[in-house]
Amino acid sequence: MKLLPLLVFSLFLVGCVGDRSDLELFVTTTKAQHVAHIPPLKEPPKFEHFEYQADLMRSPFVPPSRELTEEVIDTTKDCLQPDLKRRKGRLETYALDNLKMRGTLSEVGNIWALVETNDASVYRLGIGEYLGLYHGRIAKVTPQTVEIIELIPDGSGCWTERLSNLELTGK
Repeated sequence: MKLLPLLVFSLFLVGCVGDRSDLELFVTTTKAQHVAHIPPLKEPPKFEHFEYQADLMRSPFVPPSRELTEEVIDTTKDCLQPDLKRRKGRLETYALDNLKMRGTLSEVGNIWALVETNDASVYRLGIGEYLGLYHGRIAKVTPQTVEIIELIPDGSGCWTERLSNLELTGK
C-alpha cells in the first residue's frame, strides 16, 4: 500500500516529460525576428560647481529678519494705509491659517470669539481687536463665524480691504 503513492507520483513525472522541440524552435525564431531597438542614452549635462559663500548671501537655513519682510508703506500717497503707530496685537504674529475659532462667550450685548493658535493657546477677542499678518481687524462676531477685514498691499504703496472669515471648528 505504501508503494501506490510512489507509483502514481512517478507516472505523473513521466507524463510531464515530452518533446519540446517545437516550443524551442518558436522561441528561437521569435527572438531572431524581433530585435528590440533601444536608442542610446542622452549625454548627461555637464556639472557646474557652485561655491556657496555665506558671508555674501543670507543663509537658506535661517528665516529672513523682520525688517526685510516688513511692508514698505508710502505715506505720501493719499490712499488707504494701515495705522503704523498702533501697537501690534498679540495675535498679529499668526497667519489666519494658524488660527481656529473654538467658540464664543457672551454677556448682555457683548459677544467674544474664542480663538486658538497653533500652539494650543486660546484667546478671547472682541470687535475691533486685531489678528493675522495683514492688519486684520475683527468686524463682526457671530456664534458661527468671526468676520475679519484685512488690509492687503496692492504693490503700489496703497492697501485694499479684504473680508476674511474664521469659522467655528470642532477639531
